[in-house]
Amino acid sequence: MTGAQSPLLQVGQVTKSFGALVAVNDLTFDVGEGEVLGIMGPNGAGKSTLFNLIMGAMPLSDGAINFAGQKIDGLQANQICSMGIGRTYQIPQPFRHMTVVENVVVGLLYGQHKSAMEPAHERALEILETVRLADKAELMAGQLGLLDLKRLEMARALSTNPRLLLLDEIAGGLVESEVEELEQNIDDLKSHGQSMIIIEHVIRTLFNHSDRILVMNFGTEVAIDTPPKIAENEEVIDIYLGEELDEKKVVSTVQIPVEERDTILAVSNISAGYGEFQALFDVSLEIRKGEIVALIGINGAGKSTLTRAVTNQIPLTAGGVTWQGEDLAKYQAYDIVDLGISQCLEGRKIFNHMTVLENLEIGAYPTHAREKRFETLKWIYELFPRLEERADQLGGTLSGGEQQMLAIGRALMALPELIIFDEISLGLAPKIIDDIYEIIPIIVEHGTTVLLIEQNVHRSLGIADRAYILERGRVTLTGSAQELIENKEIQEAYFGLETA
Repeated sequence: MTGAQSPLLQVGQVTKSFGALVAVNDLTFDVGEGEVLGIMGPNGAGKSTLFNLIMGAMPLSDGAINFAGQKIDGLQANQICSMGIGRTYQIPQPFRHMTVVENVVVGLLYGQHKSAMEPAHERALEILETVRLADKAELMAGQLGLLDLKRLEMARALSTNPRLLLLDEIAGGLVESEVEELEQNIDDLKSHGQSMIIIEHVIRTLFNHSDRILVMNFGTEVAIDTPPKIAENEEVIDIYLGEELDEKKVVSTVQIPVEERDTILAVSNISAGYGEFQALFDVSLEIRKGEIVALIGINGAGKSTLTRAVTNQIPLTAGGVTWQGEDLAKYQAYDIVDLGISQCLEGRKIFNHMTVLENLEIGAYPTHAREKRFETLKWIYELFPRLEERADQLGGTLSGGEQQMLAIGRALMALPELIIFDEISLGLAPKIIDDIYEIIPIIVEHGTTVLLIEQNVHRSLGIADRAYILERGRVTLTGSAQELIENKEIQEAYFGLETA
């Protein structure tokens, strides 16, 4: 923002709480007319909540939001839209049984400046020209590929004639060439002075098109500055990569050479996604018995999707997965735990209205685990004494760290040969994370192989034997933990920038 011109959008000390969880905490920033503000941050940073607050999809707990000099917090989403704020959504949801141009006409007829049908159709074609979609105006929206669905999502938002456009992960799921094409659309909008806020996990897109970038973590502002300054910000780098580890801190649990261990899980050239949204592209990896293997990547890299694909929660579009040499394709998702693969899911997913003991006992559902459940329970209590102290307490009343311990314990009650830890450090205080990470090698010593899915590079490499770096659905780096800790390309994989 230049000169003395008032900001277009002012977010002042905004807080949003969900019970004890503070999703956005005392956040203050502004956006100038014609400015592009990028927003980045790891899972749980509060980015999507912030968009929902701006658009009136949920009420503020505290603070104020002003747009064009008017207070908008407390207004309904349609009122905010009519005042001049439009947004896209991560997964496009057009009217699939209407034509492309009809989808845009709807926004013109019911948006900020309502039009009659004939001029609305004419204006819709102009908007489609702007986003390079005019040649497909008469196609049904359901016939479009993902790139064109993203363009249509932008066109639908533009049809409300917004002064401020919110783009929510508009590049997600696209291949490299498609991202480049979509970036041309963003360039066009920026050149015409369109004010925008962009949430994006394709960091290169964010850095290349933002005037400033707001970095969030745990709902608070970490930094707000120009892209070059953000790329050099040590606190930002620590959030994405984790604090640097000394070489002496790297611990390997493998005593037998890796190449001499049996492969228990093999993922071969798999691709998968959600409808038109492709999240994995030709991914291959293997996990050998007794290892800790880290799968590392930023938000949106495809880590959790890989877990769902491996455990048959979503179908593969290419490739295959074998468990101890057997094809997993013939099994249902609920069969996987019986085979010896257990998951500790992102977000914990404990049963809030069951006691700690009941949560643990339900984890011993597989036949092979039931007969040993008392012995296993004793071991879980040794790992996490606080769970024994709170055995009769409802899961929903535990602290975040205690809930994560319970989620890990429940997964271990199934006596898995392989356990998948998905973002187990998410939302936890550093001391709790340290405690949990000290437990992981003990779990391996007890006979369970670990796949550790994480954003924090250095922390996960500190205990892993080997690792794979996943970037936008593709494995871009792989090697031993020591090799990757010394590899300067990791920062480039995370930020899309060349490192010195």
